[in-house]
Amino acid sequence: MASKWKYNYLPEFRAFLTGRPKPSMVTVNLTSKCNQRCIYCEIGQGIPSVVSDSLTQEDMFWILDEMSSHKINRISLCGGEPFLFDGIMEVITYAGERKIRCSVTTNGMTLHKLKETDFDILRKYKSDINLSIDSFEEDIQTLTRGTPSALENALKSLEKLRAESIPTTVLAAISIYNYRELYHFIVTAHRIGIKQVLFQPIIHYTNYPDRPAIEEKTSLNVPIDQVDALMRILREILNFEKNHDINTNVYRILPWIKAYLLSAGERNGKWFFEEVLKSFYCREIDATIDIAYDGGIQPCGLTRANVNIHDRQGTGLLELWEEATRGIKDDISLGRYYVYCNACCHKFSRNMMASVMKYPWKNRKALGQLAPLVLSRMVSQSKKKLSMVKK
Repeated sequence: MASKWKYNYLPEFRAFLTGRPKPSMVTVNLTSKCNQRCIYCEIGQGIPSVVSDSLTQEDMFWILDEMSSHKINRISLCGGEPFLFDGIMEVITYAGERKIRCSVTTNGMTLHKLKETDFDILRKYKSDINLSIDSFEEDIQTLTRGTPSALENALKSLEKLRAESIPTTVLAAISIYNYRELYHFIVTAHRIGIKQVLFQPIIHYTNYPDRPAIEEKTSLNVPIDQVDALMRILREILNFEKNHDINTNVYRILPWIKAYLLSAGERNGKWFFEEVLKSFYCREIDATIDIAYDGGIQPCGLTRANVNIHDRQGTGLLELWEEATRGIKDDISLGRYYVYCNACCHKFSRNMMASVMKYPWKNRKALGQLAPLVLSRMVSQSKKKLSMVKK
């Protein structure tokens, strides 16, 4: 929790008070290679791209040098499967030497096979691992991840990470296949020693804008007539974590996930975020530099890039990013949203929090929903810490 305050909450609070002079982090899809076939992923389903991988270790070193010069100290390494990127440990080392902290989002298929020196690097530079697991039921995990050994390898990786004392968060995509057993999921996660789980619904737009979306992707989300059942399950999870040594993001997604799922299912043309916010502010286009596996700088993580780091010719990363995001920032400031804005569920909790902070009076209804959840969270966290001290 101390790490979250240092790297997430305090920087956001400072940005609210003083403005955001620069992005707070960089996200890079290192590669489109993957060793799973997830049913909700365009890469996993083999949908062809109009671009190809071109990021190299040298490109990553340039990005990290640019980050260091601008004192941007957080980078998220994603994919595809990032551990299939040739030179990932060299990238993590290069980042760590420049005081840039890495988080790596992985499916765990090969992570447990890393060399001991690789785990030493992850631990030395305080890297965080996000490990994707949709279910601890093998048949469900095999179905959603499209790979028979998905759960076996993920559990091996969890055990290895725990043995190596490397911070690990489990990421779980909520779908039609696993929503009924989410409470059992969190109980099992607690039993096997997982400390943090983050949930999100399926992005019903394409995850990779260089590829068309999976057909009928919306049908993978929780059906409209089962959304209320999901809400009850999420509240049960919230009550469970209040009294157990495990944390989730349920308190952050409860205020908006119903609106998102109903909008996705009904396809009524309405913006789901207008159901929960009277005045919307997209924090992400100001706070994050998104870079695709071909080097494209995306205006946001769901948008095709028109600017590429390979065209830099002496231009710095921030200048390229400002060029890449200028159009989308102008449009959204005028309320001209894009089709993928209605699918932005992976970062919406932060956007909602930022919108409430920026426009508290206009968003007073949302503030009224968020405040009790955040306060309850703080109280439960304090109680759990006190309980641990007594033990």
